[in-house]
Amino acid sequence: MTKRKKIIVIAGAAVILVALAISALFCVMKDKETTGGDFSGLSWTQAFQKLNQTMADEYAFTQWKGINWQELYDKYRPQIESAQAKNSFEDYYIALRSYLNEIPDGHVRMNNIADIDDKYIGGGFGFAAARLDNGKIIVTWVDQSGPAYDAGIRAGDELTEWNGQPIANAVETVSTVFAGTSATDEYLRQKQLAYLVRAPVGTEISLSVISPDSGRKRSLTLTAYNDNKQSLKKNYPNSVVSDKLRDMFLGHENPDPEPESIVEKKIIGGNICYIKLWAEFDADLQQTGKAVSTLSLMREAVAYANENKCAGMILDIRNNMGGLDDMAADILGLFYPEKTLYEYQKVYGSDQLTALYIQPAEQRFTGKIIALINSKCVSSGEGLAMGIKNLPNGETLGFFGTNGSFGLAGSEVKMPGGITVEFPSGQSLDKNKSIQLDSRNGIGGVSPSIRIPMTEQNAIRIAGGEDVELDDALRILTGN
Repeated sequence: MTKRKKIIVIAGAAVILVALAISALFCVMKDKETTGGDFSGLSWTQAFQKLNQTMADEYAFTQWKGINWQELYDKYRPQIESAQAKNSFEDYYIALRSYLNEIPDGHVRMNNIADIDDKYIGGGFGFAAARLDNGKIIVTWVDQSGPAYDAGIRAGDELTEWNGQPIANAVETVSTVFAGTSATDEYLRQKQLAYLVRAPVGTEISLSVISPDSGRKRSLTLTAYNDNKQSLKKNYPNSVVSDKLRDMFLGHENPDPEPESIVEKKIIGGNICYIKLWAEFDADLQQTGKAVSTLSLMREAVAYANENKCAGMILDIRNNMGGLDDMAADILGLFYPEKTLYEYQKVYGSDQLTALYIQPAEQRFTGKIIALINSKCVSSGEGLAMGIKNLPNGETLGFFGTNGSFGLAGSEVKMPGGITVEFPSGQSLDKNKSIQLDSRNGIGGVSPSIRIPMTEQNAIRIAGGEDVELDDALRILTGN
C-alpha cells in the first residue's frame, strides 16, 4: 500500500515544501474508499452529528479502545447546541477539543487556535515541576525574575498541596484539553504535570512546598502572569529536544532554529555514531526546490558509521514525527540481517491485508545500537523503535515509552470555522494479525529496554537543558 501527501510548511515568511509519503500525524491512504468528509458548510450542531457518525463508522480502533460513540455524542451535543445558541465560537471550539480529547489516540487531533488557548493556559507561576519515580512531585526550575523565586521557591522543593488539595489529587484533575490527545496514561501524566502550572493570566493559586534543606513546610499564594510559556519550555522533553519541525508543520510558534536536515549525523565519544532522525519523509529544509531523500541520507549515515569503524550507534528518534511506513521498513533494513515482517496493514473499506517487510540492505550496521525514545516518538517512529528493540544488538533507552499511536492515519473531516479533524482509519497488525503498539487501557507503544530513572538530580538536570538520556546511552556504549 502506498500513502502519499504533500505538505506545505510555513516558517515565518518562508514556505518549505515537505514532499512526504506520510507524516506521523497526517497521511492519505490510497484506497478505493473515501474517508472523512467536508461538513464545513453545515451548522455546528449538524457538523458535529456528521463528525461523530463518520468517526463511529471509520475510526480504526473503536472496539480495541472501547469507544462508545453514542455516549460521547450525548455528552457533548448539549455543549455544541449551547455554543450554537449563543453563537460562541470559543465554546464550540472547546467542546470539540474536549470531545476529541476523550479518544486516547495521538493520531486523533484538530488544529489549535492560539488566541483561544492562551486565554486559558497563557499564564504561568514562574516554575516547572516533575514527578519522580518515588512519587514525589518537585520543583525543577524557577524563573529568577518571577514571583515564585521572590517567594522563596527553589528547584528541589517538594510540592505537597495545590489549592487545598494533596498535590497528587490536584494533578489528576488537570485538564489537558489544549495539549491534545494522550494515547497512554504515561503521556497523560506528563502533560498533566506540565499544565498544572498553566492558567489564565491573573489566576491566583495557593500551594505548599517543603524545602529539602530545612524540611519546613511553607504555604504561599501566587498569581499567574504572562511568562511566554517558559514553564512549558522547561519540561521534558522540550528543555532537551527541539520540536521545531513538528511545530513548523502544525503552524505553532517556536523560536528554536530549524533542523538543517531530516537526518543529522556526527561522531561522539571517540567512535560512536550519533544519528538524529526527525521523521520518515522527504523534506526540502534548505529550500532548494527539491526534497532530499531521507532514506538516502540514512544510507549515507550508516556508510559513514562503517567507514569510521564506529563501535556503536545512537539513533535518536525522540520527538520523531513518523512518516512513511515503507521508509521505516527500509531504514530498518540498514540494521536487519534477514527479511522480517514489519506489519500487516488493514484499512477502512477493505478486508484485504497488505504485508510490509523489512528487507536487508546491501550495506548494514551490525554493531550495538541504542535508540533514544520518548512519548513524542509517534507512528512510524514507533515502528523504528520496535524494530531496533527486536534486534539482538539493539536497545531502546529513555525516561518514557513511545506515543502508543501506530494506526494508519489519513481520514480528515473539515468542520465549520476552519477546523480540521484527523483520525486513523487503518490498523497495523503483527505477525499474529493482532493490533500492534496502539494503546489500550492506557498502555501502548514501545517501552525502553533501558529505562532511565527520574530522580531529583535527573529532573533538575533536564530542566537545565542537560541531555541525560544521550549521556547515559553514550556511557553504556563506551563503557565509561
